Amino acid sequence: MTGQPRFVTVRELFDGTRQFRVPIYQRAYTWEKRDIEILIRDVASVLGRPSYYIGSLVLHEGRDVESDRSVFEVVDGQQRLTTLFITMTHPALRGRLSGLLKPFEITDQLLSFEERKRSNLDLGALARATPGGSVQLQEDGIRAGADAVMNLLGNEQRLARVLLDQGIPGHTQSEFLVDRVLSFLLDNVRIVLTELPRHTDLNHYFEVMNTRGEQLEKHEIVKARLLGLFGDDIKHRALFASIWDACSDVTRHVQARFNTADRSRLFGDPARNKDTGWSTFLPSNIEELVAAVQQPSNEPRQNVVDLDSVLEALDDSTSAVDSLFDDDDASRYGAIIDFPNFLLHVLRLHTSGGAGGTSGIALDDKRLVVQFERSVTTAQGALDFAFRLLRTKFLFDNFIIKPLDEPGDNDGSNWVIHSRHYTQSGTRNATLSSRNPFEQNENQQVLMAQAMFQVTHQGRIYKEFLYKLLKYLDGAWTRFQKIDGGAFIQQIHRMAEQDLDALDLRTGDGLDSGTGVPHFALNLLDYKLWFMQQSRQVAVDLPSVATSGFRFAYRTSIEHFLPTNFAESDEQRSVVNDFGNLCLMTRTENSRRSDHTPDWKVEKYGEVDQSLKLHYMCALQRIEKAWGPEQITRQGGLMRKVLFTPLPT
Repeated sequence: MTGQPRFVTVRELFDGTRQFRVPIYQRAYTWEKRDIEILIRDVASVLGRPSYYIGSLVLHEGRDVESDRSVFEVVDGQQRLTTLFITMTHPALRGRLSGLLKPFEITDQLLSFEERKRSNLDLGALARATPGGSVQLQEDGIRAGADAVMNLLGNEQRLARVLLDQGIPGHTQSEFLVDRVLSFLLDNVRIVLTELPRHTDLNHYFEVMNTRGEQLEKHEIVKARLLGLFGDDIKHRALFASIWDACSDVTRHVQARFNTADRSRLFGDPARNKDTGWSTFLPSNIEELVAAVQQPSNEPRQNVVDLDSVLEALDDSTSAVDSLFDDDDASRYGAIIDFPNFLLHVLRLHTSGGAGGTSGIALDDKRLVVQFERSVTTAQGALDFAFRLLRTKFLFDNFIIKPLDEPGDNDGSNWVIHSRHYTQSGTRNATLSSRNPFEQNENQQVLMAQAMFQVTHQGRIYKEFLYKLLKYLDGAWTRFQKIDGGAFIQQIHRMAEQDLDALDLRTGDGLDSGTGVPHFALNLLDYKLWFMQQSRQVAVDLPSVATSGFRFAYRTSIEHFLPTNFAESDEQRSVVNDFGNLCLMTRTENSRRSDHTPDWKVEKYGEVDQSLKLHYMCALQRIEKAWGPEQITRQGGLMRKVLFTPLPT
């Protein structure tokens, strides 16, 4: 249907039913080898999956004056479209394409450039090329694109080498690799195709697109598809869009993204209870949520063309927000995950039934579109997902750590857990203000335990620890409509002990492997050293070290306190990679200290803002005025005992 985004395969795109033309106001073809290499690499990295999304194509139907034929002007996506056309018409690949299990051949010049003669001559030459033949290309950009395609897809060995050099496994057996890539590209790679209504005001469209300044992203494709499930149901469509937009900013608490009236209905009315005003989540299902919020008018809008439904999918800035001014900490936070990957956590919760059950949802945003397409297929399913999204975002915002986005926090160690609540004093307007969700000691323990996981697993994808936290919060809120700090700490402790057991470090030399020691073990040790002092549960006889100021930071390099190149005797070399001689440190700090003796390190740098394990190593070195095999062995034994002493659960 015109105006509604839909998926098409590359084969369907070039099936001959459309003639594409790049208008004169569009730039010439400019993709370079790097751009084409990224496209081919991404496709080759997902061979075997059911499908893979590579972007969007926006078309506007018109007529060619000379031929009086229908022609689709390429409004957005012409670089990708031209690259695909060059690939599908390249003479070096024509024989392969026609010899596939499902043969493919372009028999006509389906793509042209308005008022660009040399480009059209080149595209025509490619379209008419014979398999294995040669073509003389005149336009620099198209010639460079054809050369890049040839370099990548000219033979199996070259393609396999490029992929392996870029860290993409599974291509050591290169036989038929090019054929596999081409077949997958034709029938499994999909593009989101949007045909703008014929009466579209293109000036309005380009104004929106220029404001955005970027291609349609995967999560926007998901939004467009889910909105399409509602058809003409304007009320629920608008409700879904407002919830999606309110949740899309992972740096802001979701309460701030609603007007004060809806905020009171969803997150607690201060007029009824100031203590819980704007700081709880009231609906228990989508029906209660629908009943709570103000519904938009069901009357048809006047003087609005069909383009609005397209722009609603493209322009993520549309929101039901009408008062952001009352958030007293606006835009202060960073986030430990981005919105597309957060959506996958919510989808896994949604498809696994919440706190229980299992789900096949992979926490990898490369598969975002296809997993939503498989999992949410009806308007009711989209509404149910919207409810889950809003509640999970509330739990994420109010009970999961955030970095404060402030100048000077270069190591990412300024962690907070802040809930939002209603405040008003005197004649001042009511505001959303910050407070700790738990009492002080519990809040600090929850924060430190979460930070320990985050600095270990700092990537945005495959964030399993975050999913486990959200799963626990979802289940606890379902049962009790609140989160108990003590029980939450015990849950995080259980997660930590389970992950430690999974590493299987109690026997063998896994902890005595130098830079091969799992970073989680070192971060968990730091947490246990901190927790041991804070809770006054001293498990071993260690030097006195102040731990109250310790913070978890992104320390990603393993430091040898006694450097390996300073281990001169056989006895020193036998222990230099042992657990007692190791700690985590930032790469910068590690490189500064790497070529110095332990006593010099302690004298020059000390242990300020470093891992707690280093604090204890420095303390022992100061006491004994030495750091050798005896100290390393003793310190390693004590630290093993701390590491394997279970946390209270």
